[in-house]
Amino acid sequence: MAVADTNSRIMYVYIGSYGKDCGSTFFKRSTPWTSIQINMLELSSEIPLSGTESPNVPHFFVGDEGFALNRNILQPSSGSNLTVKKRVYNYHL
Repeated sequence: MAVADTNSRIMYVYIGSYGKDCGSTFFKRSTPWTSIQINMLELSSEIPLSGTESPNVPHFFVGDEGFALNRNILQPSSGSNLTVKKRVYNYHL
């Protein structure tokens, strides 16, 4: 498992689990996850999104649906509740 920043620079790599384990299992064994759990992860201050003045938004990790949601961990929408037309439109934005 690897963690990259918004500039596609690899910031953290975790090697050392069985191939059958999913990414969320790797992540729960990692230093970043432990730091999130005890509120010791040194992320930059919350800031508004580019082009806006508010609200302040925390930095976060994006994982697949196997990752547990958390203040600093998000998942992309699966689209399972969208109509086919909306799913196709969103893929072509």
